[in-house]
Amino acid sequence: MRWIALGGDTIRQYKVGIYDGDRAYMLSLMNYINSDSNNPLFALAFSQSSELMTYLGQNDLDLLIVDEDSLYELGQTASGQRLVILTAGQTLDDGEKTEERCVLYKYSKAKNIVSDILKFMDISVAGKRRLFRSYCVYSPLGRCGKTNLAMSICMNDDVRGGLYIGMEEFCSFLDQTDVVSNIIYLAKERSDRFLSYVSEHVVDLDGYSVLGYLRSYEDAMELVPGDVEWILRQLESWGKYTTVVFDMGQAVLKDLAVLGTFDEVVMPVLSDDISNEKVNSFFQIMKDEELGKLASRMRKVNVPNTAPQSARMLKFMEDEFRR
Repeated sequence: MRWIALGGDTIRQYKVGIYDGDRAYMLSLMNYINSDSNNPLFALAFSQSSELMTYLGQNDLDLLIVDEDSLYELGQTASGQRLVILTAGQTLDDGEKTEERCVLYKYSKAKNIVSDILKFMDISVAGKRRLFRSYCVYSPLGRCGKTNLAMSICMNDDVRGGLYIGMEEFCSFLDQTDVVSNIIYLAKERSDRFLSYVSEHVVDLDGYSVLGYLRSYEDAMELVPGDVEWILRQLESWGKYTTVVFDMGQAVLKDLAVLGTFDEVVMPVLSDDISNEKVNSFFQIMKDEELGKLASRMRKVNVPNTAPQSARMLKFMEDEFRR
């Protein structure tokens, strides 16, 4: 299961397969779906029935889009799949809909097809941005200004303030209480004591607040997207902060889909050749894990090498992070 943030809401990413005898049409529809950051669909195109069968043998699809001619070719492969059938004529009734099958006119505008698919899957996409905003600052690079940026994003909130959560695998601050590991445990338990524990352990600093630092990266590796989504919901319902920032280490995530639970993922980068190669390798991994849509919304920034509240950093934050 994958997760992305759209319109300020964290929702599941739905995996959609497309099988159509018209390859150009199929690729065009796939590219339209995947280039639109305002929908939670991630499309995969299959040019041969054997490719689709092999994929379904190892993975699940939330929906299969197939043209009516190919439907008969697929036979049993399509059985058990939730289907959108694209018709070019009158062979099937355009607009026919049951719980598991919907028929749409193939040559409607792509935006109308996607809109009808979302309605069929009972998926709503919120368009209004919430006041609460969650950030993850993450980078495959070291010494790139990641922690300075995370602190600066917290300080940049002049509504109710920002909360910093340190989740680097090796932190420069020793947290004897092991607060972050404890909130991970409470989150996995979906404990009613979560917010009271958070309230007791928040430390207010000059311009922002801190909820501790991670002592053991192994604890963070237990997190799955649903855990982080739950944590963010609790912090939003608490209402004390309008910005929450996770300063995420390179090695703490077992599942990169965790990044998709945040409203924004910001990646500090460097401009040298070796750093560029590492960043490119990271995005290739995202693509290989079918997280291309999440990768496309990650924001790369060059963080100035300066203190969080310096004039240079304040100018950078004004340019890059206007609320």
